[in-house]
Order: sequence, then C-alpha cells, then structure tokens
Amino acid sequence: MMEQRSINNSNNIEQVKRINAEIQILDMKKKQLQHELKTIQNNCSHDFVETELMRKCRKCKWTESVYY
Repeated sequence: MMEQRSINNSNNIEQVKRINAEIQILDMKKKQLQHELKTIQNNCSHDFVETELMRKCRKCKWTESVYY
C-alpha cells in the first residue's frame, strides 16, 4: 500500500489554488474559442472534400459524417 504524503505546507496550498484558478481561466477561454469557431462554421460557405465516410470543409474544417 502506498503512503500518501500530506500537502499541508503553504507553498503547496498556494500552488493548488493558482493551478485551479488557471484551469478556470483556460476553461472559460476554451468555451469562448469554441463559440467563435461555431459562429465561423455556421456562417461559412462550405467547400467540402468528401470521402466515403465523411465530408470536411476546406475553409472552416467543419466535418460531417456521411455514413448512415
């Protein structure tokens, strides 16, 4: 059985707080970028490259399965 070490020292606690805050900022940025990408893709006049299984827009990289 592995023994877990305590992280009671204040440096570790502050590091954990900083990391969690940074994760929240990155999550918000990710959502913002996903929204921007969706807006671009929704307004794109698509130029598709098609295979047997999918088609992908050359401009906005939106993909759609054509395998039904």
